[in-house]
Amino acid sequence: MPTMITLPEHLVAQLQSRATIEQRSVEALAIAYIEAGLTDIPESTDHLELFEPSSELLALVERIKATPPNPAHIVPAKGNLATVLRTLEAAMPDADYDLDAEIAALDAAEAELHAINRADDLREGRG
Repeated sequence: MPTMITLPEHLVAQLQSRATIEQRSVEALAIAYIEAGLTDIPESTDHLELFEPSSELLALVERIKATPPNPAHIVPAKGNLATVLRTLEAAMPDADYDLDAEIAALDAAEAELHAINRADDLREGRG
């Protein structure tokens, strides 16, 4: 698609001089410069929030990071999930229930969550 661009005289002179040195046309050189400049720009910025965080927001984030964990919010484990599932299996008359398949599914879900968390950590520069 042809597009006409009006450039200031000093840029035209620089382009002509550079094109002569490189033995290229002004148009080819301009296209090369534009293509080189566009490679640094992401094609879609829909998923990016382009804003400058305020000093208040940055201070809040630093306070949150510096806040130690609250022991009242930590709930220790009270058992083993595999033991609970085995107890349930023994109590259930349904012979089609496959405890090993359930445990394998839970292991797969845990591995998937671990992979997601790891990818998030890498993307956000935490590891």
